[in-house]
Amino acid sequence: MSIFAWITFVFCALAVLLHYLTTGSSQFLLFAIPGLILLIVIPMTLAWMSRRSYARAAGEYINKCRYFKIAKITLGTTGTVVKVSGCVEKVSFRWLNRPHFIIKDETGAIRAIMFTSPSEDIKKGDIVDVLGVVIKNIFSRGTPAISAISVEKKKDEKR
Repeated sequence: MSIFAWITFVFCALAVLLHYLTTGSSQFLLFAIPGLILLIVIPMTLAWMSRRSYARAAGEYINKCRYFKIAKITLGTTGTVVKVSGCVEKVSFRWLNRPHFIIKDETGAIRAIMFTSPSEDIKKGDIVDVLGVVIKNIFSRGTPAISAISVEKKKDEKR
């Protein structure tokens, strides 16, 4: 779950507690507690469904991808399904469950953007394989990025 979902849950839980302490109405809790449970269950279910969809897509796209060195990815390759390998130089937006990774190989660096959290914990310094589609980088006009379908650690490799 994202930090926003947790903040919403805590805020609502505190509001329910405050209302209960001031009114003493246990009937209110019959509706409030299931509501609080849903504030956790719904985001977790959506995250699970998203990861499952991405796993299915990775299974389909792996047969369509072409291996690229990062420097060979240009705006001319937009829409191409690619696979790159490299070292994670930076991780951002993890707290939104929409992590962005800067991946670097010996030829260059590129941003890989995921729209769900990856199946494993990816950190700076990890060596990873990125499978995705080349898109225009929304953070740096005129440069490509990868809309990542899968970011997986290479086993037992670190920089």
